[in-house]
Amino acid sequence: MKIRIGTRTSKLALSQVAEVHLLLADHFPDLQVEIIPITTSGDKIQDRNLADIGGKGLFIKELEEALLQDKIDVAIHSAKDVPPLIHEETEITAFTPRLDARDAFISNKFNNLEQLPKGAVVGTSSSRRKSILLRLRPDLKVINFRGNVDTRLRKVEEGLADATILAVCGLARIGKEHVIKKTFEKNEMLPAGGQGSLAVQIKKSAKNFAEIFKKINDAETMVTIKCERAFLLELGASCSTPVGVHAEIQNGNLILRTELLSHDGGEIFETNSSGKAELKDAIELGTAAAKKVKKEANELLQACLNPL
Repeated sequence: MKIRIGTRTSKLALSQVAEVHLLLADHFPDLQVEIIPITTSGDKIQDRNLADIGGKGLFIKELEEALLQDKIDVAIHSAKDVPPLIHEETEITAFTPRLDARDAFISNKFNNLEQLPKGAVVGTSSSRRKSILLRLRPDLKVINFRGNVDTRLRKVEEGLADATILAVCGLARIGKEHVIKKTFEKNEMLPAGGQGSLAVQIKKSAKNFAEIFKKINDAETMVTIKCERAFLLELGASCSTPVGVHAEIQNGNLILRTELLSHDGGEIFETNSSGKAELKDAIELGTAAAKKVKKEANELLQACLNPL
């Protein structure tokens, strides 16, 4: 049997497909895989903020279309790039084991955020990272930084910014962990929903592929990310919403932390909750946390839902 896997064209995206391929090979050693690279709108348009051109959904748009047109059998995404709502004829059938979900400080001149001089320039395309950076260091200048991992590293090398923030997992997947100067703990910089895992998207009607990919689904990761996605869905969050959300299982309990920040980092609303580490309970936990935000911090939320 052969599976056609659709993916973005970057080095990181191709390494992610290789990761999924290895997981599949453990269960189906004779399975043939054809990799079909697809350039997405999010990759083509690099000179504008994501929020201005349609959000993170642009990183899966063409892949989703290829899936619906039967040009590919499955699409592999970074889980953090998949919007809370996807096409109704598709589903996320598996999440791979989550790698380190934390963020990393990258700089050619400085070892950590504290060493940056007043007015230093930090590049990031993430509203979440920008707001957290400004909360920690309101004196910094945060500029928009688009492009794949190598592009953003090159921009730092060329002096277009004094530092940038990248996901530890992405650097690890392409063998670039050595550029990390410091890793932010989750209480310093709460990760994005889904960060660290890969999402496998198929058509709902493709029951045979669902059965195959269930073999590589990580049950614990599925529970935690479904919780995070339920929170983002109920909140109505988009890529321009400065929000962090991270769930993890500790001693058999599901622990959920969320942060909503103003665009300038000056305001923050946090929630901490816990529940059973079961899929149904996880979705309810994420939904309840978002309802708490809407009830107790609605003014901040409405300001955050509008991109700058």
